[in-house]
Amino acid sequence: MYKSGLLAVVLGFVFSIHALGITASAGSLITGEVRDKKSGEAIIGATVQIENSSVATATDLDGKFSLKNIPIGKQTIVCRYLSYKTVRVPVNVKQGESIAGLEIEMEEDGVALNEVVVSTYRRNDTEMSLLEGMKAQVQVASGISSQQIAKTLDRDASEVVKRVPGISVIDDRFVVVRGLSQRYNNVWINGNSSPSLESDSRAFSFDMLPSSQIENMIIYKSPAPEIPADFAGGFIRISTKSLPLRNSIQIGYTTGFNTNTQFVKTRLNPGNTTDWLGFDLNKRPLPNGMPSHMDVTGSNPAEVTRLTRSFNNDWRVKSYYPIPDQRLSLTINRRFETEGGTDIGMTTYINYSNTYKTIQNITNARFGIYSSDADKPVYLNDYVDNQYSNDVRLGAMHNWAFIFDGKNKLEFRNLFNMLGKNRLTERSGERNVSGLTYREETEMLYQSRLSYLGQLTGNHFLDEKKLHSLAWNMGYSYAYRTEPDRRIVVNQAGMSDGVDVSQLKVGNESIKRYFQSLSDHVFSGSVDYKGTVPMGEILSTVKGGLISEYRTRNYAPREFIYRYENLSLEERAYYLYLPYEEMMSEDWLSADKVFIDEITDKKNAYEAYNIYGAGYGAIELPMGKFNVYAGLRLEYNRLRMKWDKSQSASQVLMTSRNYTDLDLLPSVNATYNFDERNLLRLAYGRSLNRAEFREVSPAVYYDFDLFNEIGGNENLKTCKIDNLDFRYEFYPQRGEVISLGIFYKYFKNPIEWTFIDMGGSLRYNYENALSAQSFGAEIEIRKSLDFLGMRGLSLLLNATLIKSRVRFDESGIVRTEDREMQGQSPYIVNAGLYYQNERWGLMSSLLYNRLGKRIIGIGKSNSTTNDVSVNIPDTYELPRNSLDFTVSKKFGKLVELKAGVKDIIGEKVVYKQYPQFYDAEGKLQKREQTTKSYKPGRSVSVGITFSF
Repeated sequence: MYKSGLLAVVLGFVFSIHALGITASAGSLITGEVRDKKSGEAIIGATVQIENSSVATATDLDGKFSLKNIPIGKQTIVCRYLSYKTVRVPVNVKQGESIAGLEIEMEEDGVALNEVVVSTYRRNDTEMSLLEGMKAQVQVASGISSQQIAKTLDRDASEVVKRVPGISVIDDRFVVVRGLSQRYNNVWINGNSSPSLESDSRAFSFDMLPSSQIENMIIYKSPAPEIPADFAGGFIRISTKSLPLRNSIQIGYTTGFNTNTQFVKTRLNPGNTTDWLGFDLNKRPLPNGMPSHMDVTGSNPAEVTRLTRSFNNDWRVKSYYPIPDQRLSLTINRRFETEGGTDIGMTTYINYSNTYKTIQNITNARFGIYSSDADKPVYLNDYVDNQYSNDVRLGAMHNWAFIFDGKNKLEFRNLFNMLGKNRLTERSGERNVSGLTYREETEMLYQSRLSYLGQLTGNHFLDEKKLHSLAWNMGYSYAYRTEPDRRIVVNQAGMSDGVDVSQLKVGNESIKRYFQSLSDHVFSGSVDYKGTVPMGEILSTVKGGLISEYRTRNYAPREFIYRYENLSLEERAYYLYLPYEEMMSEDWLSADKVFIDEITDKKNAYEAYNIYGAGYGAIELPMGKFNVYAGLRLEYNRLRMKWDKSQSASQVLMTSRNYTDLDLLPSVNATYNFDERNLLRLAYGRSLNRAEFREVSPAVYYDFDLFNEIGGNENLKTCKIDNLDFRYEFYPQRGEVISLGIFYKYFKNPIEWTFIDMGGSLRYNYENALSAQSFGAEIEIRKSLDFLGMRGLSLLLNATLIKSRVRFDESGIVRTEDREMQGQSPYIVNAGLYYQNERWGLMSSLLYNRLGKRIIGIGKSNSTTNDVSVNIPDTYELPRNSLDFTVSKKFGKLVELKAGVKDIIGEKVVYKQYPQFYDAEGKLQKREQTTKSYKPGRSVSVGITFSF
């Protein structure tokens, strides 16, 4: 049914937009090239613009340009480039006619540089500039620009990156590239490694970065000497906005709602007065005067009472209808020129959002070994969850750029983001572990995440001909994540005679409070040289550089429980059935009744640092239509982990462990250009994947959503990867591309997230498999549909097919059956129809996304005889169709309205397992069992932007 509805929506969109395109006059096309009048050489990056209009472009690597949708009548083309005289060319644009082959010659103006009206720097935020840049790249790459982002409802980088070929997202914030999970992908922002806010991995949380701060995002899929080798799926380079084109101020406001949320009461623990800013000021942290480790054994009863009562004991849950989502933004752009000819640009961006989300009736189950005799699943946990959350984001970006004498550029960039989450999860259902019980569990969680990234960079031409350049980068980043008072309460009752909710009671040690903080500091510096050197008849390019990085981490968790063993039987009979807020009143909290006790495992806290240094050398040899780029990268990495392995509160027994690697990593990228529109790429490179702080630490963390512990592995090895890529690219016109590629990867000692047996309980852990292979094919199409008569309509389509296999050591403790790599989808499809009418100020898009079935959780092998009937199978996330629609309309130059709907189809998110067993006749049977399912709801929004 949904397929016919989807087809109707798509066809309706195409024909309605086609009708709009027919009735509108789209103007004409002007193409040409810009050259130096004296030398005849092409000028790259010159700005070509229709005077007093927004129609503009930049010349490509051949000095060529194309201007579309030009208003009818007499116009003036203005061409500008730093240290050249501005050129104005009058043209007469007639209805339905185009002007081709326009030649613009520019003269150097070394005397009066201050007379240049606008000194340009190559733009990187448009679709055209992005495609031209990727075409000129020596590596296999894909990307997205801010111009394309503006045509969507994407609010943060996690939504943006899904539009790139071969990319999918897990948990709304972690990126999977070519089927490889977040651990195999490396993210850098403005030339520096990104701060990590995750306690369980290095992965960058893409939901931290608002989409409006992004200038472009490029994903490199093949290794090269100048980029870090710690990736296998993709090296993701994000550039934030820096040098504005003109002075402007923009104020934006957006409101909206989710269909699951707006008309349902939310339920949350009352927060602090600063929650609306994304952080907790003083309500939830540990109380003042708290010892480094609390030990009630032999303690003064008065002190135990004081500490127990000093915790925040507001356990209320408030029910209310949430306000619609609120989003505000302010952008200030300034660009000016000093009397000395220095071009200065400043961009300041501030954004704020306050949103609510409700998901009810979440199926959440865990299964044991399937019962082949009864032919039915065996539930260990059969729960239904209701989850309510309030998310607040506060972000700011403040960047400066200085261009001196056309040869030197300095940039100072600052990026700050803070996210606060207040969440309540209420769970109810059956638990069948050591007896059947009915349980009601509640988790109250507040989480605050903060990141700052500051950078000072320089780019310098070292000679007058600009054949040699030097770039340097100094950076500092800070990340802080805290969960100041995570509370978990468990009520349960026996089920010998069915469920009697009135018999639900809190067990001893069933009220827990967790406090944890994580802080990362990263100091980095790099220098890169690039020079053009003649080698006989070949004009080659040589590159070399050095980079260093020092990263520190401090992770400090603490865990507390409430004990009531001092209560009399009569008191217990009354106390255990009280509501939370009454249980935590001072009438009950004392050393002789109910008191708090710390059960922190000291080895769960750790301190660590990582020293990273690298150097590289490379050469590019253009030989006619053939181009080879090859080089070597040498990387040194030392990780040191330190923790206290003493279990005594009064004793400290620090221990540490070092992990050191030295790797030489070759890479070759070759390109064959048939002509200016057709090229082939062939690439090989060696990369690697190192274990991160959390993965080699002894720390264990309880995840409420998984109702499982997560641990590390001190014996992890570095994974080595060989990468091979082959791709054909066709550029029909400017701003268009059709590409088809295949890739292959071989992994030695890949690191996988596994399920292991810990003496009767199960735990997620990290393990090295023996090896893995991944191979696939990608296709990307960005094409205007003008040739079909659909003026203003364009198509974006990318699809990826992937096949992978992991081999395990049969003597290991993890399951031994070969399987797909975790997080790998066998296919990924992204499609988009875009319509743009400059004259009407109208823009719209229809975007579609679908992922193939992928492993989201690893199973467990219980047999040494390959008997599948005693295994716990892998958990898969099933395919899901997503469809978004956006429309925007400009009213003059000052006002723009934008509206849209996300997830129009509204399908369920479903996780399933597929247990197998042999029946009485020896035939293999396969069953399905759902571990998790829920409906995320549709999101509707409308916004207005004022530009001055």
